[in-house]
Amino acid sequence: MMTFRSILIAFALAACSGAAAATLPPDAVILPGRQGAVLLDQCSRSTPDAGEGSWTPAPADIAALESALPGALQTQEAGRGLGRAPDGWRRQYVGLVRGGRRYVYGSFFPADMARHEQDPDRWRREPVIVCDGGPDFFGVEYEVEAGRFTHFGFNGSA
Repeated sequence: MMTFRSILIAFALAACSGAAAATLPPDAVILPGRQGAVLLDQCSRSTPDAGEGSWTPAPADIAALESALPGALQTQEAGRGLGRAPDGWRRQYVGLVRGGRRYVYGSFFPADMARHEQDPDRWRREPVIVCDGGPDFFGVEYEVEAGRFTHFGFNGSA
């Protein structure tokens, strides 16, 4: 028979494991919705429409997108060499609402890119816009409720 102390320990362990699952990877950030228009204003790749509103995705929404990403990239000609993504990329996410549906837009760029900047953590606060750069710079849109990708965009010339 479980004692009261055993029950408390079990609840504490469950809460800790749930909290660990509910955190973003260190190379990912969710930007405020007000920055969505800037993040979607990429200069050398297509992006989806901003829609009529924004929302804040949960870490679980990001985890679902990221777990489905490697296989989804393999279906895109420009993304076939990116099968290890999101590992090796930094990513910025924003939540979009279009037609009453919730989407997550993710913008990906190589993780080592920020090393050369004076403020290497700026990407955590401001949307990163890169012209050209090749397909290592890409964006995806993920429809949360349907669990599917609805848009892929890859930067132009390397």
